[in-house]
Amino acid sequence: MATTRFQFERTKALRLAAYRMGRLSSRRRILEIGSGDGAVAEEIAARTGRRTWGLDIALPRSRREGVAFTRGDAAALPFKDGSFDAVAFHFVLLWLRDPPRALREARRLLSSEGVLLLLAEPDMTARRDEPDTRLGAAICDAVKRAGGHPDAGSRTAKWLEESGFRPELSRTINDWVTIEEREETLLEVEELLEKGYLSQEEASHMIEREHSAPERKVLMPITFGVGWPSY
Repeated sequence: MATTRFQFERTKALRLAAYRMGRLSSRRRILEIGSGDGAVAEEIAARTGRRTWGLDIALPRSRREGVAFTRGDAAALPFKDGSFDAVAFHFVLLWLRDPPRALREARRLLSSEGVLLLLAEPDMTARRDEPDTRLGAAICDAVKRAGGHPDAGSRTAKWLEESGFRPELSRTINDWVTIEEREETLLEVEELLEKGYLSQEEASHMIEREHSAPERKVLMPITFGVGWPSY
C-alpha cells in the first residue's frame, strides 16, 4: 500500500529527526528506495537543494521537483557500488520479502562516509485501534499476504546489524493519534479492496463500522533513525 498524505504528514517529525541524525544537509547524492509518488524524495531535494533519486517498482504518474525517478527492485539496485552518500527508506521494509537483502544492497551503494536514513518503519502487530473496526488487523493481514513483515518496526535494529550497519534508532511507543478526517481510514479500506485483500462484502461492512465510530484513535509504534555502515 502506498504512503498516504496522512502518513506523510504524521511522520514529518520523525523524518526531521532522522535527517538531523544523518546530517542530511551535507549529503550530495541521495537515493530513496520505495519512493512511491515521490513526496519524501521531493522533500529531501527541497531541504538539500540537490537532485534526489527515487526508486520504485513502478514510475509515478507525475513529476516531482528535484527528483529523478527510476524503476528498479530493492533486492537488486541498478546502481554502482558507492554511488550515494545517503539512502532512505520510508514505510518500505515491512512490504519486502527479504528486508536484509535490500539493506545489504543499500549498504553496497553507500560511500565510505554514507548513512542509511530509516525515516519510519511501523510495527503493525502492536497497533491498537479505539474503537476496533478491524481495519488495523486487515492491513496487518495484507502485509503478511504480500509476503512482508508487519512487525518490521520491532525487527529493524536486528536487520540493520545483520546487513552491516550500526543502528542508531528511536521508537515511538505511547503516541495515540486521533483520526480527524474520515477520509483517511476510508482510503485505506478502498485500497485493501482494490488490491484484493478484502472482498466487496468485507469492505462494505468495514466502511459501515468506520462511519459509525464516533471518534477513531490509533496507536502504532514506529521506528526511525539512522544506520552507519560497519567496516
